[in-house]
Amino acid sequence: MMRFTRVTLVVGVVILTGTIAAAQAPAGGGQRGAPPPETTNLQVLPKTMTTAQILPIMRNFAAALGTNCGYCHVWTGPGLPTNDYAADTKPAKLVARVMMQMTTEANEKIAAGIKSKPASELTRVQCMTCHRGAAIPVLPPPAPAPGAAPAGAPPAPPAGR
Repeated sequence: MMRFTRVTLVVGVVILTGTIAAAQAPAGGGQRGAPPPETTNLQVLPKTMTTAQILPIMRNFAAALGTNCGYCHVWTGPGLPTNDYAADTKPAKLVARVMMQMTTEANEKIAAGIKSKPASELTRVQCMTCHRGAAIPVLPPPAPAPGAAPAGAPPAPPAGR
């Protein structure tokens, strides 16, 4: 529970930081005449997003999965020229794209199906919804079958004794 609370706090701080950074970023991605953003190979996120807009999103992903940049990207270290964020060589990056599309579709269906609340008041499906700080989501153990002995109980004696 304590780890979940910490991860939730970190995610909240990341989202807040990203919101503030996005609000402070100049409109249009920077100064006029500036080079285009250093983003390439965007396939799910809008192609017009700048690095400053993408970084908080990526940090949110990393916090939700308990990973770092190198989990999905060719990443050798902070600020190194050998980092290749655009490369599609790691399977985890391809999975992340599918998961992003899945959560977008789920959120759209939820919003369309629940008319009693505005979409802004609905809880959204996010990476943390399932991952909770683990790269591979950990499922809780299945509930015991009705009438089954509780976990850890000694086995019942064989019939007829």
